[in-house]
Amino acid sequence: MGLRRLAAKGRRGIRVGLVVWLAVVVPVQPIAACSVSQFELAEKAPLPRYTVVLFYKPGFEDSDAALVSLKALSKTWKDRANVEFESINARTKRGGKIAKYWQVKEFPVTFVIAPTGWCLATYKGKLDETKVAALMTSPGKAALRDALTTHKAAFLVLGKKTMKGYAATLKAAANAAKATQAAMKIKVTTVVVDPTDAREAKLLANLGLEAPPKEPRVFVTFGKGRAVLQEVEAENTEARLAFTIQLLSATDTCGGFGMDINGEPLLLGK
Repeated sequence: MGLRRLAAKGRRGIRVGLVVWLAVVVPVQPIAACSVSQFELAEKAPLPRYTVVLFYKPGFEDSDAALVSLKALSKTWKDRANVEFESINARTKRGGKIAKYWQVKEFPVTFVIAPTGWCLATYKGKLDETKVAALMTSPGKAALRDALTTHKAAFLVLGKKTMKGYAATLKAAANAAKATQAAMKIKVTTVVVDPTDAREAKLLANLGLEAPPKEPRVFVTFGKGRAVLQEVEAENTEARLAFTIQLLSATDTCGGFGMDINGEPLLLGK
């Protein structure tokens, strides 16, 4: 399976290959005792890192320039976002094997790989630093990251005033926050992001959305930047949000609630 096909494969694609070939270290959560909640695990463990991988050939057209850009990005973003940078010299024996394994035939080419193994973006030719940097931050991503530094969880609302049901969605989030504060003493804040803002395109991609939703959507986010993408059955939005917080605060690896929620790690920076 070539790297160019990763996007089509989605989240099922390439984790094993990355570990074997690129030596990308993906933090592994320890097996927890039944009393450890997902909130506790997420607070203790660092947010898994995305990897920007450049395949290049020294002296090949645009390869040298792409390598310079990758190094510049690494200096700027390595400590500002959960991202690592990897360069693969396809002229070396090891690099050639990796490129052959992934069926990479065009150089240079850069892939942005999620911790869960799917490809967030692909760039062919000369590496544009501004385009790659745009994957790591946006007004929404920065706001979410800030919110999660002071709150255990945040309701991420994708919507704007002109959308039908926007006011009702905000009210549901506010009521769910009040309910979790009263019942579990857990403070939850709300972050609103306009999904039609072009700068938020990759945040939407992180959330599994191929296009901006036509109606407001709200996700539960927690830890240092995880989003709950799986559905939690409930009669309405308010109940779903509150119940998800309950699951995150009490669920465990022994399946006490019959549902284990880990959350999708987002690429967040500022």
